[in-house]
Amino acid sequence: MPDSQSMNSNAPQSDSLVRMEGITKRFPGIVANQDVQLRVLRGAFHAVIGENGAGKSTLLNILYGRYRPDTGKVFVRDTDVTDALRGPQDAIGLGIGLVSQHYALIPALTVLENVVMGAEPTWIGGVLDVRSAMERIRDLAGHLGLKDLDLHVRAERLSVAAQQKVEILKALYRNAQILLLDEPTATLAPQEADSLFALLHKLGEEGATIVFVTHKIREVMSHSDAVTVLRRGQNAGDFVTRATDPQELLNAMIGPRSGDVRFTPEAGSVEKVRANLAGPLLHLSNVSVRNARRALAVQEAELKVASGEIVGVAGVDGSGQRELSEAIVGLRSLETGDMFLFEGSSERAVNLKSLSVRARQKRGVAYIPEDRHRSGMVMDFSIAENYLLGHEDNAEWGGGLLLKSSRLLERAARMIQDYDVRIGERDSTASGRDLSGGNQQKVVFARAIDSKPRLLVACQPTRGLDRGATEFVYNTLQDARARGTGILLFSLDLDEVLELSDRIAVMFNGRIVRVLPRSEATAERLGALMTGSAEGEKATSPQRTQRDTEENTEKEASLPSMPFDFYSITETNVADPDEEVGADRGSEMGTHPGEEGGR
Repeated sequence: MPDSQSMNSNAPQSDSLVRMEGITKRFPGIVANQDVQLRVLRGAFHAVIGENGAGKSTLLNILYGRYRPDTGKVFVRDTDVTDALRGPQDAIGLGIGLVSQHYALIPALTVLENVVMGAEPTWIGGVLDVRSAMERIRDLAGHLGLKDLDLHVRAERLSVAAQQKVEILKALYRNAQILLLDEPTATLAPQEADSLFALLHKLGEEGATIVFVTHKIREVMSHSDAVTVLRRGQNAGDFVTRATDPQELLNAMIGPRSGDVRFTPEAGSVEKVRANLAGPLLHLSNVSVRNARRALAVQEAELKVASGEIVGVAGVDGSGQRELSEAIVGLRSLETGDMFLFEGSSERAVNLKSLSVRARQKRGVAYIPEDRHRSGMVMDFSIAENYLLGHEDNAEWGGGLLLKSSRLLERAARMIQDYDVRIGERDSTASGRDLSGGNQQKVVFARAIDSKPRLLVACQPTRGLDRGATEFVYNTLQDARARGTGILLFSLDLDEVLELSDRIAVMFNGRIVRVLPRSEATAERLGALMTGSAEGEKATSPQRTQRDTEENTEKEASLPSMPFDFYSITETNVADPDEEVGADRGSEMGTHPGEEGGR
């Protein structure tokens, strides 16, 4: 049942470690928080949930000192610290640490330098005590289960999930006792999420208080003690977790629209896919790709995607998914192998490996990058300008030799309405930086879908989205599949992969170890393959990978026959394009090339 006791009291409440009373925060054109109350008990595991743009991240940033409230008070350990919270350094001094949705690591610095920056241990005379810092960080890393973390690697070379763990390491290094986490599992595989929560519970047992923002109600029910729900910047309810249920929380989050939202998205039917298969679309043959450190991240990958199907790619973060997706769209070069894109029902295929990013895009390849800030948006561009990226020469989008502002703004306004991008009283000329993370993701997703691609490479497409927006993405992807789009879905959310995919490719240590039809895939089997613990199913050699491919070819025989043999492509039906990889690499698929770590 809701915990409706008042939080608006100046009397000391010894069981409350954190109290936020009457918090209001306005930004130009939008009220992010309006008279918000938050009470967190000492040692609690407290969840804050709500739709995109509900004000959750703003509330955490106020508690961390990044924003000052326009009105309201903040109490920590029964002391009014509202005026004392002038910045994050003050919050750190109070034992508060924040792992934000968009990580604050400096890309050019190493892990060690990022962790100790601003809290460096020194000898007399100010000389950095590197040994002491490394010993303490390694102790903490071992506590976090990160014994293999390379402290000397630059942050720009870390995966998104690894960056998040370094952020947690930073907070613990500064002796945080109140740990704030914004969407902590958005980029983690299920096993990694379980490991993270095990760590957080251990920290809780040692006296830490955890406040976490999430859209995953399952996590709320499994791990939290109490829940605060925000809706459109205001309190929508406070709940004791053991006395509530998922539907009650969903009703509080969504409000009157909750009856229109299915709690679990409906998976696409195989019959629907079979009816819409138009032919072969993409064939990866013996593809190997190096990462930014020049190590082989993808080895001899074999994979096929047909028009009108969703192929999910599952794997523990760092198994080569990022490098494979970037190679397909042209952000990384191939070390070996070929990538054939088939055009319509023709038997001819274009080898993509020598094509620039823009040339691939013109052939119908679209991309949703895993990191919207680094590779998906220019944060100081307007919403409309970000929506235009990659279509600057397309008159229908408002591009051309000279931009057609009226058409661009009209199209962007329609996108904002169609995709429910929450912008308050502002319009599409507002900066992309002013949007919440979930609304930024909607813009990136809309740009890819509205280009009407033949092949969509979607990486973590629902990262940071609430339940309603996630379902909208699921339905939109299913509609694109029904229209004949081939979709490669790279996701660390195993439930998402199982919900949407018609076939699932599993990556482990840079190899595609298995491709399973959805009917044969279970979370347990995928988890075993992802971690290399499935006996007899590890791809230890190209021959093993080839056997897997041949076995899956037999299973795919029940699909409609292709206009030619999709599974025995030879050089005789491959077109040799004139375009070479050009200097425009990365200019339209994302804002930074991936070859050198995205910077």
